[in-house]
Amino acid sequence: MPSALWALLMGGYSRSHLSVRERFLNIFEEMEEECANGKLAKEELVTITDMTHQISSGAGLNLSFFLRKAEKFMRKWAVQYGHDSLKDSDILRFAIENVSQAIVPFIEEARLGAYQEKSTRYVEFSRDHLIVPPDLSEFEREIREWNNILMTQYEESLPIVKEFISKRMDKSSFKTEAAFTRTVDAKAFDIVRYFLPATMLTSLGVVWPTREAERHISRLMSFKQEEVRTIGKALLEEGMKVSPGLLSHVAVNEYLIERRESIQKIHTKLKKKINGNYSERVKLVSISSHMDARIAASFLFRHDSLANSYKEYVKLCINDTKLVEITFDAFLGKRGKFDAVPMAAEVGTLLFEINCDFGAYRDIKRHRRNLFLCGLFSAVNGYEYPEFVENEPELIKIKERIDLCATTTARLHTKIRKKNPYLAGYIIVFANKQKILWQMDPRQFAYVVELRTTPAGHHSYRTICQKMFTIAEQYMPQFCKYIRVDMSSGEEGRKKQEEIIVEKLKALGANVERVS
Repeated sequence: MPSALWALLMGGYSRSHLSVRERFLNIFEEMEEECANGKLAKEELVTITDMTHQISSGAGLNLSFFLRKAEKFMRKWAVQYGHDSLKDSDILRFAIENVSQAIVPFIEEARLGAYQEKSTRYVEFSRDHLIVPPDLSEFEREIREWNNILMTQYEESLPIVKEFISKRMDKSSFKTEAAFTRTVDAKAFDIVRYFLPATMLTSLGVVWPTREAERHISRLMSFKQEEVRTIGKALLEEGMKVSPGLLSHVAVNEYLIERRESIQKIHTKLKKKINGNYSERVKLVSISSHMDARIAASFLFRHDSLANSYKEYVKLCINDTKLVEITFDAFLGKRGKFDAVPMAAEVGTLLFEINCDFGAYRDIKRHRRNLFLCGLFSAVNGYEYPEFVENEPELIKIKERIDLCATTTARLHTKIRKKNPYLAGYIIVFANKQKILWQMDPRQFAYVVELRTTPAGHHSYRTICQKMFTIAEQYMPQFCKYIRVDMSSGEEGRKKQEEIIVEKLKALGANVERVS
């Protein structure tokens, strides 16, 4: 069923006593009435019998009348009368292809969305997928030279890194040769991705509820970067083909443009007063007080039948640590492997400032139930070395290559930043450190730590999340006892994951040697 039609039927719940099935069948009656009154051509009429035959025969369904009705309904109630909740039952799906890495974070900032993006772990990138941003055409020669330097280092480093990883791993411990090869390839790509520039093209799939889509598309159309504005306009054009009744009023948001210009004027004055140096990789900015007591109190409040207040439970838990212990044990002690931390743990907040490479930010920002605020992308805040590269003698050449790329990048970035700090965000590599504010509740904190510290994860965000856990443990020790953190530095997890994938591919009759 088209999502616009589904939204029409769902919207009827608030203004009709009929069931959804009855409302759907009423549309056939309305169609027959319009046909009898000459408002609808006979060839457009679809009876219940007609649709039954269409479904049973596998033929395409004639839903034009239904969709016109849905569009009219949504335009009236959702757009004109402002019943925005109706838009959440209508969804839009987009395939967004050949966009730069620099603008993907902006596309994915809409929280109520689902995203699938090309992986740097399983896809080898090439210089054929590099662009010069349209609003930086005056720097085309310099950008192409910079791109070529980076990609040369990427291409020449890959075999060196693969050989290094192969030597580190005990091939005889793998169940299959394919699992060994896949593990080596994945680890090697994790390292050489640090050379990739933000001008590298990628592709992603997007699913948004229409309400989120209309707000976000308007925002994208109001960006400083031409590439983002172009994507916004294309999303609107394609979305109108599916949901014309809802997206017809989407336009550039002048408020966002004026706001950006105003804040830049403030920044111009502040640059003389603030020292932006910051070297700590993970810093806890703030955390709600008495976190253990708050969470335990929420658990108790959730199952209270005597109408006691949450505040009273907090006081009780602050004064009785034993109560906190037995409450956590009752709620979390027998949590299974696939059981989530209870929703009642979503009380209080943790706010971290993270200094991580762009590649790591690209990975962790997928936790859309968290708040991520990243400053303008920079190439002058330092850079990270990949795992092994800084200290392994066999990879000294890789370290020197990264130093060369980072220095070259910082020089071009600084030159373009003087013209426009927003456009300078294109001139970064995955190794460049970015400053991020990362806020979450305790439940999400547990989810992030458990997911992102597994050995199968990328070294960069693994170490960040391990550090976050170490810091937070001091403030909520009882809750942290029940978080399944992995503080190891081993590589066994990647091996196990690839072996599982190979077994599944074999069962499907697929090519187990092919990584992508």
